[in-house]
Amino acid sequence: MIEKNRMTVNQPPAGTAVFLIGMRVNKPWRLHEWLAVFFAMPRMLAHLARHPEAGLLCYDVYAGRNMIVVSYWSSAEALRTFASNPRAPHAGAWRRFNKRLAGTGSVGIWHETYVIGEHEAVYGGMPPFGLGKAVGTRPISGETATAKQRLAAST
Repeated sequence: MIEKNRMTVNQPPAGTAVFLIGMRVNKPWRLHEWLAVFFAMPRMLAHLARHPEAGLLCYDVYAGRNMIVVSYWSSAEALRTFASNPRAPHAGAWRRFNKRLAGTGSVGIWHETYVIGEHEAVYGGMPPFGLGKAVGTRPISGETATAKQRLAAST
């Protein structure tokens, strides 16, 4: 549902983490190599959808030469626990990547993890999105009218 009002985020619980992960196809003609990496992420996201106790709050996927998943987690520790869980799909996919593709240059992978501290967000004419989708939103009011006020309220 599109929210017509200007909105900002609810205060995220302490330790909420933002995780960015992506892949870059460097050698498109090596389809058999990078396609395995491409299909690993949907399997992980499907697993996490079936296991909300793992700590994934929400995510969005962006496609192009650089594929990117922006995700929000209850904590960086929950993310690390998922990544190292031998019963979850990440650990095996990571081992296979390192064994078969690391160093080939066919596909690049990357990730960044941020634990939310000071933050500021504004949404206008948007459905729930990003951090607001993860932790909820509230209307912007007098005490949150400016970016400076929203940043000050986040500490």
